[in-house]
Amino acid sequence: EIMWGDEGAIEVARHSECSTVVTGIVGCAGLQPTVEAIKAGKDIALANKETLIAGGPHIVPLIQKHGVKILPADSEHSA
Repeated sequence: EIMWGDEGAIEVARHSECSTVVTGIVGCAGLQPTVEAIKAGKDIALANKETLIAGGPHIVPLIQKHGVKILPADSEHSA
């Protein structure tokens, strides 16, 4: 099956055969796939800061609720 756009990004983010999702879509466009990955219990390898800057008040409680981890996947976040 071929998917694209927002729907494709969301389906890939919550795919059953992965345990960690790299989120690197620029800007707020990566927020919804990240939320769906967290809801699916996936750890997040964060490669964009917008997810936490724009979505932090929504993302942080979800991380705690679903017991997932956010890991830095970019040197800027590791500094």
